[in-house]
Amino acid sequence: MDAPRAGKTRVTSVSLRAETLEAIRARAGKQGVSSYIEEAVQRQLQREAIDEYIATAEAEHGPVDPAEVAARVERIRTHHAARRGSSAPADAA
Repeated sequence: MDAPRAGKTRVTSVSLRAETLEAIRARAGKQGVSSYIEEAVQRQLQREAIDEYIATAEAEHGPVDPAEVAARVERIRTHHAARRGSSAPADAA
């Protein structure tokens, strides 16, 4: 392990399919299985919190307009391309 994780840890038992555990071990390397799973679970918790935030915002303000999102994405890409001094393709973000 590179650095100890912040916060208290507790030992628990989790059942995983053999193939899943083999894939985790292959990817975890020096990081270790526990750290790999901790980071994966933290990312999932973040995704779920974002989904809940979006659902709450949409319930209060209505759904997001996809055309408005696309327009803002294009403005951001144009801004970054201008700052790089090049005209990057729209899908190069």
